[in-house]
Amino acid sequence: MEIIDAQIHEPHIGGGMRAEKPKEFELTPELELFINVELAREAIDCVGAHKAIVYARREFNRAAVGRYPALFGAVEVFDYAAPDLEEQMAAFKATPGMLACRILLTNYSKVWRVPGAKLERTPLIEQGAFDRYWALAAKLKIPMFFGAHGFASVAAMVAERHPDLTIIIDHFGVTQSMVEPTPDRWNALPGLLALAKYPNVFVKLCGTPIISTKPYPYKDIWPHIHKILHAFGPGRCMWASDFTRQRWGTETPQGPDGFPPRKDWKPYADALYYMLHSNEISKSDKEQIFSGAVRRALNWKA
Repeated sequence: MEIIDAQIHEPHIGGGMRAEKPKEFELTPELELFINVELAREAIDCVGAHKAIVYARREFNRAAVGRYPALFGAVEVFDYAAPDLEEQMAAFKATPGMLACRILLTNYSKVWRVPGAKLERTPLIEQGAFDRYWALAAKLKIPMFFGAHGFASVAAMVAERHPDLTIIIDHFGVTQSMVEPTPDRWNALPGLLALAKYPNVFVKLCGTPIISTKPYPYKDIWPHIHKILHAFGPGRCMWASDFTRQRWGTETPQGPDGFPPRKDWKPYADALYYMLHSNEISKSDKEQIFSGAVRRALNWKA
């Protein structure tokens, strides 16, 4: 069975995200890229994944896809206000291995490390700031991942306005990792399920180990997964690990050596094996979730 990890970030030499670089030798930007790409390749090899989609800075995306075009595809976040946005996106679309773009619908990037912070949808939506971004993605046929973090229902407007735009909702449509996550993140699930009526909307089943409140094999997640599969069907649901975020930095402040490992550090393998070896779903469902859906959504040819 082919296994495609639909989300990893850039691993970093030295351990955590943006960790302090080793002082024993000169670490040039080129060497750092080389090492980080190898860390990503080794990680997917170790757990038995066949391919992975990277969400990272442009330099890493191009280095990973350039060195291992058979292993990696890439997702890029564009500056929605850039005057040359159309030119940037068209060039991205024309580059082999560049598969999709991404948008964040909340203030998550500002509050995920702030104790007591309130997660809110960004006012940029009502201001129309993203309208051109969405229209260009539809025009150029670039799928778009939505970091909804509990506000998946916002995507309904976009799905109706741009039926030719493939939309993928990240992280089950619920809040993922924060210093103080909401008491019941699954209260947002109905907003995701309501999107099932739009055939251009897919769901990424991602980050289970840090969304679950139980130890491996995360049995508390399955009632929610079954609701999602019933609504969307396995052909519109894709698996992803987000293994880098399971290891570093969410609830631990940055120190002199970068972000230390999470207190509840999770193995990459657990993010895969809880589903791969589960009897909750059939082999044919797994074939869709592990590769069929992501290849279809991103038009990623075998």
